[in-house]
Amino acid sequence: MDQISAHYLDSSANRIEDKIIDSRWEHLARAQVRRRHALGWLAAMAMCSLLWIDSAWPEASIQNQGLEWLGLALIFLAVLGRAACMLYVGGRKGSDLVADGPYSISRNPLYVFSMLAVLGIGLQTGSLTIGLGFTAVAYLIFRWIVREEEILLSLAFGKDFDAYCKTVPRFFPRFSLWQSPQRVIVDLPGIWRTVRDALPYFLAVPVFELIEAAQRAGWVHVYVSLF
Repeated sequence: MDQISAHYLDSSANRIEDKIIDSRWEHLARAQVRRRHALGWLAAMAMCSLLWIDSAWPEASIQNQGLEWLGLALIFLAVLGRAACMLYVGGRKGSDLVADGPYSISRNPLYVFSMLAVLGIGLQTGSLTIGLGFTAVAYLIFRWIVREEEILLSLAFGKDFDAYCKTVPRFFPRFSLWQSPQRVIVDLPGIWRTVRDALPYFLAVPVFELIEAAQRAGWVHVYVSLF
């Protein structure tokens, strides 16, 4: 009788836990939608604002051109890095605690590479201030959504996730922690979706060139110049 009662209690506890986790999944899904909307609105407002903002360095200067090329390199790195992350996720995200490859040195490498992309996009203006400003705003948004994700992961993986958090930093990589299995399961559709979703990053190059051309032609007036 005691064994039957214990089994019943365990089953009830598991059902309650599953309902809590399902509820957190739904909450996180809504939060992710808000995150995407926030990034979209911020990007739109930034583009409108940058019509009247220019780099304080002349367009042909080493500083201006160097920042633009550095930004382009960061965008390339972000796209490749996000694809590399998907190599290790391999369709396991949400079902297993992924702690290999990029996830062994940072708990959120996808967001780290996204921040690099945002920095690269901002540097296409030829202004370091704008690039860092873009990145700071993106960091605040990603920090908020990561906290939401960590609540779910703590519920789903318990002590394993707590131990993972104690070792691996939330964002900035600790390269000495790198570990990787000899073989990984490759999710080709997932990698393609990740690369496809990241390709619009490169639109920053022609968009900012058009803005600079409009400013040079006098179609819009520059009110603020930033280094």
